[in-house]
This record gives sequence, structure tokens and C-alpha cells, in this order.
Amino acid sequence: MKPTPPNSCNVLLLGADRRKLWRFSTSGGKASPAGENHAAPDEPLPVRWVNKGWQEFFNPRLNIAWLPQDQVFLRVVQLPKCEPAELPQMIEFQLEKLSPLPVTHIEWSFEPVPYHGKVPTEMQTVVVCIAARDAVQQFLGRLEGVGFRPDRLEAPMLHQVLATKPDADGAWVYPFTDGGRTGCLVAWWYGGALQNLSLANLTEADQWPRELSSHLEATVWAGELEGWLTSPPRWHLVGDKDSAPAWERILSDGGAATVTVQEPLADAALAAASARRAANAESLANLLPPDIASRYRSQWQDRVMARGLIAVFCLYVLGVVSYLVALNLLQFQKTELDTQVASLSQTYTNALVTKGRITVMKEQISLKYAALEGLKAAAARLPEGLTLTDFSFSQGSRFTLRGVAPAAEVTKITDFVVALRAVEVNGQPLFSSVNQGNIGSAPGAAMMSWNATCELRPAEIK
Repeated sequence: MKPTPPNSCNVLLLGADRRKLWRFSTSGGKASPAGENHAAPDEPLPVRWVNKGWQEFFNPRLNIAWLPQDQVFLRVVQLPKCEPAELPQMIEFQLEKLSPLPVTHIEWSFEPVPYHGKVPTEMQTVVVCIAARDAVQQFLGRLEGVGFRPDRLEAPMLHQVLATKPDADGAWVYPFTDGGRTGCLVAWWYGGALQNLSLANLTEADQWPRELSSHLEATVWAGELEGWLTSPPRWHLVGDKDSAPAWERILSDGGAATVTVQEPLADAALAAASARRAANAESLANLLPPDIASRYRSQWQDRVMARGLIAVFCLYVLGVVSYLVALNLLQFQKTELDTQVASLSQTYTNALVTKGRITVMKEQISLKYAALEGLKAAAARLPEGLTLTDFSFSQGSRFTLRGVAPAAEVTKITDFVVALRAVEVNGQPLFSSVNQGNIGSAPGAAMMSWNATCELRPAEIK
């Protein structure tokens, strides 16, 4: 799976007497400045810039550190064109010849160089970057001391060389000064291809012309022997306006006839080029040992995991504390409610008793008025000839009438019952049902007894 491109990139220059940190946003394939920090070499770096957290799982960030110029050996090799996957093996076959140190004591990487010639060629140019393993380990210790865990270790001068667009055969001189040490990198371009890279370390200022002349002469002889130096070189000085005049005099004293001066990339522009090429996977040269890169990544993942576990534990403790506080609060509120209930229980009981008494009184009043209404209705509708001897209430709603009547007035009893059924009070029937009882009489008797049972409506009882 293709790795996710980083969204931001830090580039660190940690020299002997200076330290610069650039921050870039690398979205969209470009490197846009997002901040810059200058400080003494031993001061800690801004933690929020360089430390990686859980956000880097979703927004990857790349940390790049530049190795000092004098600790990297650059060698140019011409190889037949091949598949990119075969290139490391082809370089490894020639590594013993290219390396100034035993191959068991070095870290190496490589960078393909574009061809600028007009005539097609079957060869490809590769710059092999070599650094002593001890020097790399020592530099990583300095980086860790200021809180920086790099994802890449690069040679900044390589980006400066790749930024050069040679328009003719010649030698390009890149002077540098770091921690009191002075030197220059010389790039030889012939036939549109980079043929040689040589690093000249200079000692005393009064010896610079002689030392540089000796270095350039040795490179010229080597180029003539190898066959790529086909004409006298044209000299190009890539230096800023402050140092260019002094270096131009040094080159003139060293035997150079004419020197063309051009402005180099500033440190910030060089850092932007490094960030852009790394973010777009254009730069292959990385001198960070794979085991160190794996260890840094494991440390980052372990740190994020530990912080995540601590955060989860803190949230758990906070949840438990919140639960206990809420539980105690609710317990306190319940205790208060229980106290209030206990204080109101007697009042509530008294209220229920009073309510019951009021209900009984209402029922008694309703029954009293119901009895009066029933007796009134019976008296008003009692036919002439019928006599009411007594009446009674039972079961709270049953109204019973009893009386006597002449034996010849049986039909009047039936009419009386029908009339009671039709009695209304306030537009509602007074009785829900009226039933005529048995009529009793002795044979030959002049009088007979009768009774009627009336059920009062429940509404009249309430």
C-alpha cells in the first residue's frame, strides 16, 4: 500500500554554532512556509512543532534533519539504465570501490540525478551518499538531546546541486562554512550529466588558494583519465553576495581564468526544496538507519498508546468520581424527601380520615335527600284508593314501598308503578328501575296488600 503523503514537514539544521528549524505545510504537493525558529544549538526545540501525537495517525508529519556537510561523502557513478528496484543492488556491487570507509562501518543511500543532455544515452547518473556510522550515531544523539526524532537524514548540498540547471560543460563550486570549518563542494557537469562531486576541506585562510588549486587539479587529471573531461572547464561560483568576491579571488588565484557567479538557494528555500521533494517521494537519499527509524516509530506508537491508556484511565476515574458524587447527591435528596414524607405522613393520614368522613357524610346526605325525593314522588303520584303503610331503604340505593288497596283497584297499583318509572329530577330519571311486587289477598277479603321496589340512580347517591 502506498504510504499517506505527509501534511506537514519540519526541516532542522543543527550546526556547531547555529540551529534553524523550518516548518512547512506540504499539502497539494507544495511546501508552504508555516513557521521558522532560530536558537542556540543546545536549546530544546518547540515541543508542539516536533513531538508527534495521535494526530499524526490521521495527519502525518515528516521530520527531516540535515547532516553536517563535512560528514557526508558524495560519489557519482554512471550505471546502465534499469528498473528502480534493481538500482540498490547495482550500487551495492560497487560500494567497496566507492566508499572511503569499510562498508561495515558506513550508512549509505543514493539519489538519481536527471540528465540534461540533448543526445540520448543508455546510462543513468546516481549520487551515492556515504556517512560513517559512528558519525551518524553521534549526530542522532545530538538530535535526541534537543528533542528531535528524525524520519530522514539528508545531505543539504545535494539539494543545492540538484537545483542547478547546467547550460554548458563546466564546474560548479558551492562554498560553505560551518562551525569555523570552511570548504566547498565542486560539481562537474559534462555532456549534460553530472560526472563528479568532490568535497574540498580547507584549513588556513592563507592556504586556501593552494589547497583548492591542488584539489581541482587532481579532479581534472582524474576526469581526463576517465574520459569525461573533454574540454577545459568553465568555472561557476554558487555563492551569496557577501562571500562571492572572496571565493572569486581564491578561484582566480587557484588558476581559474574567468568565474561566473550565481546566487545559491537560501537556507529557507533549500529547506523548502528538501520538504517538497521528501513529501512527494522524489528524494531517495536517506541516511537514517532503518533500525533507528523503526525504533523511533515504535517509541512514538508506544508513547501514544501509553497516553491513550492514561487518558482512558483518567476518564474512567472521572466517571467513577462523578457517579459517586451524583449517587451521594441523590442519596442526600432521598433522605430529605424521606424526612419530609415522615413529617407529612400524619397530616396525610388525618387528611385521608377527614376525606373518608366527608364522603360518608355526602353519602348520608345524598341518601337522605334521595329518600325524601322518592317519598315525595310516591306521595304525589299515589292514586286515590291506595294507601301507603310504610317504606324503607336498603343496600344504599333500594327504596321499597308497601301499602294496601281495595281488591277492585288492582289496575291502580300498576298505573302507580308506571308513574314512578317516569319520575324525573333535574331532567334525569330518579329511579333506574321500578319493579312491582306480589299482590297478596285472602279469598273473599275486601282489601289486598301491595309493594314496589325502586332502585335509585347512582348519580343521585353521589
